[in-house]
Amino acid sequence: LNMGITDDVYITGSGAITIQDPWVRTSSADTALAKLSVSMELENHSAQAQEGTISGTIQPGNIRFSKNIKLSAGQTEQVSFQPEIAHPQLWWPNGYGSQPLYTCDLQFTVKDSASDSRKVTFGVRRFSYDTTGGVLHIYINGQKIFIKGGNWGMSEYLLRCRGSEYDTKLKLHREMNFNMVRNWIGSTTDEEFYDACDKYGLLVWDDFWLNSHPNLPKDIFAFNRN
Repeated sequence: LNMGITDDVYITGSGAITIQDPWVRTSSADTALAKLSVSMELENHSAQAQEGTISGTIQPGNIRFSKNIKLSAGQTEQVSFQPEIAHPQLWWPNGYGSQPLYTCDLQFTVKDSASDSRKVTFGVRRFSYDTTGGVLHIYINGQKIFIKGGNWGMSEYLLRCRGSEYDTKLKLHREMNFNMVRNWIGSTTDEEFYDACDKYGLLVWDDFWLNSHPNLPKDIFAFNRN
């Protein structure tokens, strides 16, 4: 549970304002129009108030949005936008269509100088479900999906699966005509895993950690914090 650092470690530089946890979601989508929600947190790390502009560009389509923001010293603020894409290229699970991907470039500028930037790759896809008749039905873009998938217990027992290996393994998953991966107790967290799932049309069923497992750790509060 507390074995140490297992993912990539890197150092990056920024100005006083940083963009945290950007998230692009599809509110509604059909072949005529997609309505999106782009949300993030802006954090002021300095001891002074800061004022600047958060802006974004979605490609393809050159869809732009921006907002002027003022943050007091040490303040964190949730910011969101609701851009729309006319005639979107919809993302579909494997076997139901193609997997076109968009990019959203975000930047916070202070006096024409970039403080921080992020790039998010995403598919335009609307998730929904029902439990009619006591059965879970999953829909993507309003289309009921027949789920076929395999269980992904861990990326690799000694955590050596990295980068292009995810692409190879999940490409094989697609070629077996699967369209979902069960990520067992959320054990695979690498970005490359999710990138490959986006690329190959694979939905991910993320388990809650130890949702039904009796072997909880002795110090449950340390585990919860992890």
